[in-house]
Amino acid sequence: MRKDRRPRRRLDVETRRADILRAAAGAFAAEPYDQVSVARVAAAADASEALVHRYFGSKSGLYREVVRAAVDELLRRQRAADVPAAAPYDRLAVSVRVYLDFVGEAPVGWAAPLRSPAGDVPEAAELRRRTREMYLALLRDLLTLPADPALDHALHGYLGFLDAACLSWVERGCPPAEREPLVAQVVGALRGALGQS
Repeated sequence: MRKDRRPRRRLDVETRRADILRAAAGAFAAEPYDQVSVARVAAAADASEALVHRYFGSKSGLYREVVRAAVDELLRRQRAADVPAAAPYDRLAVSVRVYLDFVGEAPVGWAAPLRSPAGDVPEAAELRRRTREMYLALLRDLLTLPADPALDHALHGYLGFLDAACLSWVERGCPPAEREPLVAQVVGALRGALGQS
């Protein structure tokens, strides 16, 4: 039963769904998953809880869609910033800069799954896993790496380093002065892991 008796705005399905996703993205960016309620998201979107459940099924379904939209947006930004004519490691540096900008926009929401992986939503965790695999394939192509288990280990290690370095940066408040040195360290870590100078 609805507690709030204010009249609701009548919107078409896509507009209402987008409003709910926008409100949820803001809520999950500001606080970890377990601290965000469907009621809060509904209120921020000027919608009912029942409508949130109708469009997304559950809080975890809503969160999965927020993660999917975030991944899509990050990939869109990275494609827009890419300079195909540049050297591979320069292209990687551009990609890392875009990623750091993205992390810096919502550090709490970005860091939450890393700080408490056991509390992550399984559907969102699976989406992140598939995204990481896709990113590894993009790295292999970018650096023209042959299929080799040792190189795969290095690429996975790079992603772990990237996560840890970004988490450290987030915990320090995402200082802008540390951004470019961090980009150089992250790119250098991959070069080192691959045995390249």
